[in-house]
Amino acid sequence: MQEYLGVDARHFNYYRHGAELLALAERREQGLQVTTLGERLLETAEGSLDERSVFRQAIAGAPTLAPFAGYFAGESVTSAQLARRIQSLTKLSTSTAQRRARTLARWRDYLIGPAPSPTTELSIPKLGEQLERMVALHNAVAKQRTLNWLHRATPARFEGICAELLCAMGYTEVRVVGGSGDGGVDVLALHRDRWGHQLAVAAQAKRWSRSLGRRVVDEMIGVLVRGRLGQAILITTSDFSKAAREAGAAEPRLRLVNGAQLVELMAAHDVIVGLGRHGELVDLDPDRGRAGVVPDYLSTQRAARPAGPDHETLGCPS
Repeated sequence: MQEYLGVDARHFNYYRHGAELLALAERREQGLQVTTLGERLLETAEGSLDERSVFRQAIAGAPTLAPFAGYFAGESVTSAQLARRIQSLTKLSTSTAQRRARTLARWRDYLIGPAPSPTTELSIPKLGEQLERMVALHNAVAKQRTLNWLHRATPARFEGICAELLCAMGYTEVRVVGGSGDGGVDVLALHRDRWGHQLAVAAQAKRWSRSLGRRVVDEMIGVLVRGRLGQAILITTSDFSKAAREAGAAEPRLRLVNGAQLVELMAAHDVIVGLGRHGELVDLDPDRGRAGVVPDYLSTQRAARPAGPDHETLGCPS
């Protein structure tokens, strides 16, 4: 959601708090969940009368906003009066109360909607801009759902998906290592650089929900150096800490792929998901999204794999 909104963590928390205050989302044991009212909001078009109707219902039902019911119903109140009312209720500082007052004023202006234009000139809305916003929202939600699905996959399944992605990206002789005693490597492959040199590549697949720290990156750099590899790839369903990114940036042979980038690469190379005609994320084959269902060539290789840590080579489709 931070990616979609384009805000930092602090401002995202403002949005999250607003969603909880309006009962559009609520905290549960498994995390932040969209409520029934929130689902209704997602079904409306941005800027539409239906969207305003849902927001109006959310504001009317929010206990915290009950003292301002008259204001949202059309009561004539100046910004200064509104700020003083907020300050008397919350004991906030004057400057903070004034900012809150401006926020409530923007909310009310939005609920009222734009005044009808007196002009008789033809006015046609720009569908392209609305379509871009719809696709951006769809992709933000679709990315998160894809990551949630990847989190539920078994470690072997996730490693197989990462291996399949490398195949689709042009890597050859892709071998799934995985399992205990893998030495920090889940997938091995070869890759030919732009100069025609063939490089040995090692990838590690981290199906984590928390951010990867510098220690994991340092360990992967160690694998890169000890194995005299041409390239190493660290893939995660989560993200990397600031220290981890800085450590990765210092090693040009290391590629860091976070969750959002992983889904984007999968879609760009038609692995599980793809891109529709408008750039929206689509499910290429619903059957492959079921747990345990893997591509034929991958399942064949796994069936033929001998016991122990021996490598298996994927027959990357042409």
